[in-house]
Amino acid sequence: MISTRVPDDGVLVAIDGGNSKTEVVVLARAQDGLVERARAIGAGSGAGPDAVVAEVGALLRQTGTEPAQVSRVSAAVAGLDFPGDDVGYRTALSGLFPHAQVDVMGDAVAVLEAGAGSGHALAIVCGAGLNAVARGPLGVATVPALGWASGDGGGGDELGRAAVRAAARAEDGRGPATTLRALVLTETEAADTVELARSIRDGRVSMRQVGALAAIVARAAADGDAVAGNLIAHAASEALLLAGVVARGAWGAEASVPPGTPAVLAGGVFSDPAFRAHVSDGLRDLGFDPHPLEFRPVDGIVRTLRESASGQAGPSTRAAAEPDTPDAAP
Repeated sequence: MISTRVPDDGVLVAIDGGNSKTEVVVLARAQDGLVERARAIGAGSGAGPDAVVAEVGALLRQTGTEPAQVSRVSAAVAGLDFPGDDVGYRTALSGLFPHAQVDVMGDAVAVLEAGAGSGHALAIVCGAGLNAVARGPLGVATVPALGWASGDGGGGDELGRAAVRAAARAEDGRGPATTLRALVLTETEAADTVELARSIRDGRVSMRQVGALAAIVARAAADGDAVAGNLIAHAASEALLLAGVVARGAWGAEASVPPGTPAVLAGGVFSDPAFRAHVSDGLRDLGFDPHPLEFRPVDGIVRTLRESASGQAGPSTRAAAEPDTPDAAP
């Protein structure tokens, strides 16, 4: 009979479970601390706890890691929008890792810690969706990030849908001419926007494929297309509106942010220079010092695990996901 006891040198796992990708880093204990044993990247897992567990399990098999030998798991997961949302993910991951301590936090909090540590700061994540979190004198502030259902107007998925809408309106005359029409049809291999609409309705073109069209919006804007440029500017204004909301939650109604407060920018949409410049200029007006996340969010989780293993001071991932005070909500 094979023993399932976790050895004293049990491995640790860091997980970034985002909408657009899932990344796993496996760490092992060594004489001088934790060392990286393996890492793997897979598909997005933003469809609930079961999807996260399925993708993480597949990635662990790629790395040759046995879940029963894992002693600690720290996971940043997209979609933790309301109090208690972490419970289902923690329960599902505990089922995959039966002998591990499992900590779960929102992906925006992971970006905040990865880019700014445990001090006062703001983070904006603009990938498939749009999210923001701030830590200030009043605690940690964020808002639900559920797309249109929570009022969101930014993110890659929204940009992709806007590209399809602009293409259709350009084709039938409801909107101005735009190079987005030809680019969208090329990317989706549709003869015209009517065929594309039917393919989307019938599932032959998935919503993930639609979201990926955000990249062509950025390309068209860079080439001078006015419609695409307006879409990028609108997405940037939505990111700034959200930043203002969480800043007021963390610093108070006047949002008196000390000049130079770090603002971390993460997510694929920030790879577009125009979008990044729009958002950065607006953040500077609010008192922030914006800078892109310099390494992957999962490596921020790894850093926290290493600090914890070495006994260095620093918040645990679970504590970092919770408000510093009961009044931290915006």
